Amino acid sequence: MKVVRSKVIGYCFGVSNTINKAEECIQRSKDEKLPCYSIGQLIHNKDVVEHFMSEGMVNSESPDGLEPGIALVRAHGIPESLWRRYENAGFRIVDSTCPIVAKGAETIRKAAQKGSNTIIIGVKGHAETIGLLGVELPDGRAVDSHLICSMEDARELCVSRRLKEDSDIVVVVQTTFPEKEFQAIRRYLKTCFSKIRFSNSPCGATEARGKAALELASQTDAVIVIGGKNSENTRGLARRVAETGKPVYSIENDKDLDERLLEELSAYSSVGICSGSSTPTSTIRAVEEILERL
Repeated sequence: MKVVRSKVIGYCFGVSNTINKAEECIQRSKDEKLPCYSIGQLIHNKDVVEHFMSEGMVNSESPDGLEPGIALVRAHGIPESLWRRYENAGFRIVDSTCPIVAKGAETIRKAAQKGSNTIIIGVKGHAETIGLLGVELPDGRAVDSHLICSMEDARELCVSRRLKEDSDIVVVVQTTFPEKEFQAIRRYLKTCFSKIRFSNSPCGATEARGKAALELASQTDAVIVIGGKNSENTRGLARRVAETGKPVYSIENDKDLDERLLEELSAYSSVGICSGSSTPTSTIRAVEEILERL
């Protein structure tokens, strides 16, 4: 079997930054004999999270009942009220929020300070969206952003008249929100509001990864997407490949390549592999080595 790698694969910059910060936190905790925590799941990859847990990093959702120590803010960011709770409880905060995500949060804050209305386009319940909804003004008041998760939400916002047609509006989109869906929502909102400004688009690295996956699908008989089941950008890759009609298989790691799946894959002359932005190179290589033996 011929195994073809995507041209864009492995960690993105934001995830690499978080991994480096996590390693630094682990070392500091050992040197200073302090507990080490991540605030929320570090990144959306089970294997990486388990690795850092084995090194002593404890996943936490709040500071309640925990011994103060070093606490790492995850790549997706966190609500500012939660950040303040950890600080007030005596934790040392290390920020590994992706710079692109942090810029979106700052855009929301500045827009609100100027009196603009803010809209967030994102996946409901996603860690990044939760963080963006938790942006605060300098005086501690929460910014009251409008969340849009779908075209239906966009239509409801327009029909509800909660925002006037000539309201000054600034829009921030989740970095891993599907590009195609974002563009459709963007076009629709522009027909509803005359003074609407879109401050960003889904992350360029995510879009480049998606385009590379489509190119891979055109070159191979089937595509395997490697990444965490709770990773939005990983699921997005699988959706984009599936839209081409090419067979697509989503796995987290080499352990998912069981006998049944390997037998099915062996029927293909060529298989492409791509990954979400939180998938380590070691995981990709382990999958690759098994496929190359077919």
